[in-house]
Amino acid sequence: MLVELPEGEGLAAKYPGDVGIEADPAVVFADGFEEIEGTRLAAVGGEQRGNKWDSSAGTVTIVEEPENVHTGTKAAQVTHEQVGSHNAVKQFKPGFDTLHVRYCMKYHPEFPGCHHTGMLILAGAPGITLAKGSATGVVPDGRNHFEALIDTLPPRRDTGDSPPGNMNVYCYHMDQGRIWGDLLFPTGKVVPPENKWLFEESFVPRPNLNLERGRWYCYELMVKANTPGERDGRVAFWVDGKLGGDFPNLCFRSVEALKPNHVIIVAHSSSVRPNQTLWYDDVVAATSYIGPRVQPGSE
Repeated sequence: MLVELPEGEGLAAKYPGDVGIEADPAVVFADGFEEIEGTRLAAVGGEQRGNKWDSSAGTVTIVEEPENVHTGTKAAQVTHEQVGSHNAVKQFKPGFDTLHVRYCMKYHPEFPGCHHTGMLILAGAPGITLAKGSATGVVPDGRNHFEALIDTLPPRRDTGDSPPGNMNVYCYHMDQGRIWGDLLFPTGKVVPPENKWLFEESFVPRPNLNLERGRWYCYELMVKANTPGERDGRVAFWVDGKLGGDFPNLCFRSVEALKPNHVIIVAHSSSVRPNQTLWYDDVVAATSYIGPRVQPGSE
């Protein structure tokens, strides 16, 4: 029987303003970018005071304009000025069978859409990274990697949809229908469509989500690794504490040693257009449901 997932307040409710949340037994990482010295993340986190990330690529800048900070005095900004990727990586060893990452993100008010945006949970065997390309365009074999990204599908002109596009989970799993990951939509739609069978039995469809630009949302992504030999893997995402998509019946791994062990800020552009800017803040990773950040004094 499928376990019902929580909604609304989570462990973050015990820590108004996220103060002290890093000490919770379930929390494995927390960063609001407040302690970073400098105007951009260094390529290697240990080379920069206050940088809690292990590495970064592209340009992830640190901004202090109040209109682009969710809480505190600083946030991270990504602006696509050239084709390519921008990311920040936090790795855990050896990893966890279930991992959540919660973050706040805002699109530029005129954001036109982008190839990939959001945050990703990756399970990578030793030597498998996004930066090396060893987890991109490679079908998981049960031992090498699997991953899930909260993403949006940039709208085509003939759909009439507005940017940033409908939310989905971009997912690499053992049954994917192509070398690239499947796109899993809350409605049960799958790209490529031949993998729709994964979500026909006991699947709960939900409406598509195309969120407003120019405002902050609190996102949360969960990846639960399957028991080797069983089809009990699961991916889910929440927006402002409401379950937006739930995808059970997934097979990610054939060995127990392969566990979700990275959380990654991901933004990738295959074409450059004006206003391809987004902001991140209040990142927390944990082994259980986190829930939205609670304002101090709201109890």
